[in-house]
Order: sequence, then C-alpha cells, then structure tokens
Amino acid sequence: MFRTKPSVWDAFAALAVVLLACACLLLPLLWQKTGTVLLISTSEGTHEYALDTDRKITVTSNGITLEVVIRNGAAYVRESECEDGVCRASGKISRSGESIVCAPAGVRLLVKGGERDVDFVAG
Repeated sequence: MFRTKPSVWDAFAALAVVLLACACLLLPLLWQKTGTVLLISTSEGTHEYALDTDRKITVTSNGITLEVVIRNGAAYVRESECEDGVCRASGKISRSGESIVCAPAGVRLLVKGGERDVDFVAG
C-alpha cells in the first residue's frame, strides 16, 4: 500500500538528491585550472600576453578599436567601438579554454595554460 503523507525520511532523501546534484555541478569548476596566457587573435596574427601582469591593450581590427584589460589574472573588454557590444558584456575570462569574441572586429580573446588544456584524451 502507498503512503499519501510525506515522512521525515522523504525529506532527507530529497535533500540528499539536491546536495548530490549541486556537487555534480560544482566539481568540474573546482578542477578547472586557471589559465596563464591570453591569446588575442586578429586577421593580422596572434599576440600572447601573460595573465599575471596587469595591463591595458589596444587592439584595432577591421576599423574597430577594442580596449582589453588584464587585471588580477583575468581579462575583459572594457571598451569597444562595435555596435552590438557583446564582447563588452561577456565579462571576465581567466580559466583555460574561456574566450571572448568580437565578431564585427574579427577579434578573439582566448585563455590558454594551466594543466588542463585538453578537451579529451583518445585512447
């Protein structure tokens, strides 16, 4: 016969499921390593900057100028002359594999480095 009223054990089981789901979502973030290098790619080439040195970088590509800031191990686009502003709204990147793209300017910012630069290992 089935019970119709939840018991204390039902609440414990639900709490355990929620905690397990949260742990499964957060563990990959804890294992992801912080990047060490910012690669800025344009149609003219790629330039490499250390993320451990604070600086401002002016990038001009396709007639659009971006101001990229590296501060406290993270990089972000502070100013951009492009119309949509998606690159400015992308926020800060600091972990290996994260990127910001300004499509109108043809600029890509990519964080590389750390110990986990591999997406998968084929065996």
